[in-house]
Amino acid sequence: HYFIQINLSTTMSLLILSKEAISRHFPPFGVLLGALRTGLVEYSRGEIVQPVRAQLTIPGTRDRFIPMPAIVPSRGVMGLKLVCAVPSNTERSLPTHLGMIQLFNLYGELLCQMDAEEITARRTALCSAIATQLLAPPSSRILAVLGAGVQAKSHVTALRQLFSFDEVRIWNRSSSRADSLVANLRECSEPCSINSVRTVEEACRGADIICSVTSSVDPILFREHVKPGAHINVVGASSPTTREIGDDLMRDHQTVVVADCRAASLVEAGDVVQTGAMVSHELGALLSSSSSTSPNYARSDSEITLFKNLGLALEDIITADMIYQSFIAAHDQ
Repeated sequence: HYFIQINLSTTMSLLILSKEAISRHFPPFGVLLGALRTGLVEYSRGEIVQPVRAQLTIPGTRDRFIPMPAIVPSRGVMGLKLVCAVPSNTERSLPTHLGMIQLFNLYGELLCQMDAEEITARRTALCSAIATQLLAPPSSRILAVLGAGVQAKSHVTALRQLFSFDEVRIWNRSSSRADSLVANLRECSEPCSINSVRTVEEACRGADIICSVTSSVDPILFREHVKPGAHINVVGASSPTTREIGDDLMRDHQTVVVADCRAASLVEAGDVVQTGAMVSHELGALLSSSSSTSPNYARSDSEITLFKNLGLALEDIITADMIYQSFIAAHDQ
């Protein structure tokens, strides 16, 4: 069951890749990092077509059905990701994000369909990694992660490939889940101090980089928790009614807010919508202005950089195309 090919008509067939095929053909970290970086720059230049996504809330719940289309001309593809965001799935031992991706060429031919779980987990963390590499101090040594789900693990994994951390701290409302993630990370990671902690304050005290990857509805991270000069990736709150960051931190004059998509952050990100915080930069625009001789954002020692990572369809389509191209190359031989 590595893949399934179905003839839909005399002119169209459907290739469905299994999760095993996706894992086997997933692009290497550095290759995908470069491709996503290029995609973010192209988006900020207006070269990728992608609307602010519609979010359909299932009545009586916080659960959402989200269609995410994008056209990426430079790769000759377009596609649609359909995702269900179901926070209550933690109680069912199911992923909180379930979905699929359909990939088309620019002539409208359906190339491939694949599950979105692994792609969503890894591309989200890679985009945080791109932002962190640009915005955080290169000498960062302490990483704090708020949350203990799929994104927590993928963020630790991605960031450890770019930074040499002395210490990684994991906090979660469920201490048993935090302990479980720590045990898992210790098994599959190079030696490093990885520990679970019992409070947000303990996790973030003196941390150089903080990743907030929770399903929280109300703020959990406040100004008093964050040292001057720190960098924060805010990933979990992706609807206008949910929050992870306190008003005092969002509105602090030393906080510089960067978003993957400025337009989307103004209508989707509760931390921006509910506080009226100014989004100073779009990530792709900052990347476009950086260079090999000056690759990092010019920041003061007291500034706190905050990256709002909503997740963009272009990231899914670029990743899916790279998986598809690798699969085709392997099976054309």
